[in-house]
Amino acid sequence: MFSCLSLCGGGSVFRFEREQLVFDIGGVRVGGQPGENPTVVIGSIFYKGDKVVLDERSGKVDREAAEGLIRRFEEISDRTGLPCMLDVVCTNAENARRYLEFVVDVTKMPILIDFTTDEAAISGMEVAKELGVLDRVVLNSLTPETREVIFQKAKEVGIRAAIALTYSSRAIISYRERIRILDTLIPKIKSAGIDKILVDTCVLDIATLGLACRAIYEVKRRYGYPCGCGAHNAVASWKQLLEKKNKILTVACTAIANGLPIAIGADFILFGPVSDAEFIVPAIAVINAAYGQVLMEEGRRPRPDHPRFKISRL
Repeated sequence: MFSCLSLCGGGSVFRFEREQLVFDIGGVRVGGQPGENPTVVIGSIFYKGDKVVLDERSGKVDREAAEGLIRRFEEISDRTGLPCMLDVVCTNAENARRYLEFVVDVTKMPILIDFTTDEAAISGMEVAKELGVLDRVVLNSLTPETREVIFQKAKEVGIRAAIALTYSSRAIISYRERIRILDTLIPKIKSAGIDKILVDTCVLDIATLGLACRAIYEVKRRYGYPCGCGAHNAVASWKQLLEKKNKILTVACTAIANGLPIAIGADFILFGPVSDAEFIVPAIAVINAAYGQVLMEEGRRPRPDHPRFKISRL
């Protein structure tokens, strides 16, 4: 898998010959050669089963508990040197409005509008424009099956960043098909005026985690786009493991699953519930710190806030 990676010319642990794109989203840099920028860690909130959600239909939440989770995530991000984004799961127009209004009021970090319905997506984009936060919003996500109305609304309101999810019934069993999807999906996303494209190579279970990691390498090699995945799904869908109710084993497997794409060169990771930041983010920081030392060996000193210089404070 790594035989085509260039290890010469003053490169990092490995480098891609193709130019690697770097996007600034709400002050967070994502993308680049492996090790160039710290991994962006993305935690989810208001997902199905989230205890801070008091009424999903209306979007009523336990504001104190939700704010506490967000503040803690920000603290862990600052302590480790890994920049963070918040994935806000929206299921209808009403809760999309209330969730986003709340989050925008609480934090300055970039926000992913993680929509499960067309009405949630449309409402979320409209609210983002009303609140004046389009510069720190990412639409999550666009697939070959996304309806045209979503692309039209994105262009209408001025969405600049989105995640391209390489999902289809055929792509699930083939990393090559994941790559082929982008040949048509990326031009379609660009036609909607979206120029900051992040690629999610789609993880559903343990088997697809391997395919997603191979696809991350291929996406960066062929296209140069910032790339990552929702690696936590590999463990979240592992029924036999969850039935054991062994917290230590589950935490260990989750940390390893989320770390694997980073070792491959992923630029971002959707690590699951924001409450998991306590153990996931430090684990990812370890990989970043290790790569940071390689940069120093090559004469390129990481920024003072890089995980390499913060690892001792974990």
